[in-house]
Amino acid sequence: MAATAASSLSYGIGGTQILWVPQGLLEQIVSTHSSYQTHHVDLQHLVNLISCIFQNAAVSSSKGVEQYAQLTDMINKLETVDGMHQALENIRNLSCEMSCCVSTMASSVDETMMQMLRRLKDYSWNAKVVLAMAAFACSVGESSMLVKHRNTDPIAMYVETLKGHRYTTTDFTVLERIGLFKAMIDVANTNLAFLAPSISRIPKEVHSIKDAIACFPTAAYKILRIVLQITSILSKKKDHFESTIQELNVLANEVSHINNILQEKLTLCLRDAEKYTYEDITIRITKISISEFIDKIMHYVRIQGFENLRNKHLLFLVSDLDISIDEIKVLNWLYERNDQMYEIVWLPIIDLSMSYDVKRFWELKQLMKWSVAVEPTRVEADVVEFVKKEWHFIRQAIAVSMTSAGEVVCQNALPMLWTWGNTAFPFSDKTEQILWNSVDERHGWKLDLVLDDFIVPELRSWIENRTTFVCLFGGGDISWIQEFTEKVKYAAYAAGVTLKLVFVGKNKAKLGLSKTDLSRDIKVIESEIRWRFWTKLESILHAKIRHGKTTTAYKTDVVIHEALKVVGHGGKGESWAVFSMGPDPMVTTDGETGLTIMSNYLNWRQDTTGLRFLEGVKHYKEVISRDVHGCIKVHLPVLGRVPGIMVCPDCSKVMDMFYTYRCCDE
Repeated sequence: MAATAASSLSYGIGGTQILWVPQGLLEQIVSTHSSYQTHHVDLQHLVNLISCIFQNAAVSSSKGVEQYAQLTDMINKLETVDGMHQALENIRNLSCEMSCCVSTMASSVDETMMQMLRRLKDYSWNAKVVLAMAAFACSVGESSMLVKHRNTDPIAMYVETLKGHRYTTTDFTVLERIGLFKAMIDVANTNLAFLAPSISRIPKEVHSIKDAIACFPTAAYKILRIVLQITSILSKKKDHFESTIQELNVLANEVSHINNILQEKLTLCLRDAEKYTYEDITIRITKISISEFIDKIMHYVRIQGFENLRNKHLLFLVSDLDISIDEIKVLNWLYERNDQMYEIVWLPIIDLSMSYDVKRFWELKQLMKWSVAVEPTRVEADVVEFVKKEWHFIRQAIAVSMTSAGEVVCQNALPMLWTWGNTAFPFSDKTEQILWNSVDERHGWKLDLVLDDFIVPELRSWIENRTTFVCLFGGGDISWIQEFTEKVKYAAYAAGVTLKLVFVGKNKAKLGLSKTDLSRDIKVIESEIRWRFWTKLESILHAKIRHGKTTTAYKTDVVIHEALKVVGHGGKGESWAVFSMGPDPMVTTDGETGLTIMSNYLNWRQDTTGLRFLEGVKHYKEVISRDVHGCIKVHLPVLGRVPGIMVCPDCSKVMDMFYTYRCCDE
């Protein structure tokens, strides 16, 4: 936790002189600390390991096999903790710095102290104490191991000699008897308790937490200094060690005294923590403006040191930890091809009242090619409230487009990216409107609108070759697929056109038919490419909805009509087909109608071979569909706002709207 102003700390805690330091030194201590900590790690496993090291050092014999197994298990757990690699590196460095200091003059102790604090600047004051204890435990464990094996293992004796410990007779059982080990573990646990989520939810203006925060810098400094003193004492040779037991006892009492003070503060904080549930906090959150919000986000970015984001157009990707891997892969593909027009910054949002999946966060972070603003728990509550209230973030990821001048030009650019790719830059509403104005509403339902180079790399050649007949189809019924593709192949062969069959599944769900289930001449779209296809269609519908095409233009806008049909059939897992040739508008059918058209090819083949094949498909569909009522159901994810009135693309009636709650895809 951050410290308050230096002037408020100069007299320690409520007159408790043990924590008093001169004003000049206090200012030095505070200056070593970063108010916005960027290094966060679960320290519970580390504290457990410190305790085991102290216990092992306090006995004269080595641990038994069973106890070693427990230690091994503890170490294995420690290695899986996110952020622990950096913490262990800092611990090793601290241990080396303490070892180097013990043989020098006292004048260098203060210099070493400041060096240690600067090394830990990105950790909270409480975490600094735990890491310093771990560094001390590292030295104790090493010395204990050498002492126990000096008479039985020549290597231990040689190493001890090289380290200058050959003539020390450190009796670690003494440290246990005088309560030094217990005092150090107690103060480590107390500092760990201050890092609990329940404490972090207490508003900073509440007296208990404000008073506790005020004492953290001097408490951390005093404890680190005591650790350094103890390390120096333990390094003394045999003829001096017996005379220092009293000195160690005094230091143990000082640690206990500091811990008692911190415990008093912790008790008051825990009492207040019961009053502040997460719901209480959300009521008290101060509403921030867009400029304040941007300042906070850019501060996250600055403390991470992302210089490449300076004066850049930014997309703030806002999501929870359930963002799909497919979505990240598609966005990676677009990001790597944007010619440095924009940068992406991920702002992870979690439920601050609950623990979160740390492993999942780091997995997602590793996948992303772009920057991550901050670790989820460091996103402030007012920032979370802002993106939910002002940017309508619910669960689906959004990408807020902001110019280099700090102007937000679109609250969710993802539908634009999915539909138009990087052509939509700078992802403003005006740019999107221009792009849609270039699409003829009556004749714009074309292959290059629903596919792109990511989905089908050979798309351009298919469109340019006017005798290539492309059939997109989906659904989970294998018997229908087998019969349908057989009929399409026959009709295309008889008509003298080149056939391209593309299976895109029944929806975005990963379950369903794969390449192994279908014949080799069918191009099967899978994984993130399938996700891209269906999301592109949904994004087309969202764009039409945003531009008011749901009620006023249902008679003229063919694009929204046909997109609704495909998404509707896909949402229910029904079979469907879309036929295309060259740059001409496509023909959309449900599975039964598509099968009927191709099965009856001999009935309508006259004058429909070659370039006129698609025209024949369209005409015959109109003939057999006149008396067919093919109404559909459409499931669309809510991207911030609930869509307005929708009209059925077949019967032109206003569609009923229902809310559907779903925890995950199929």
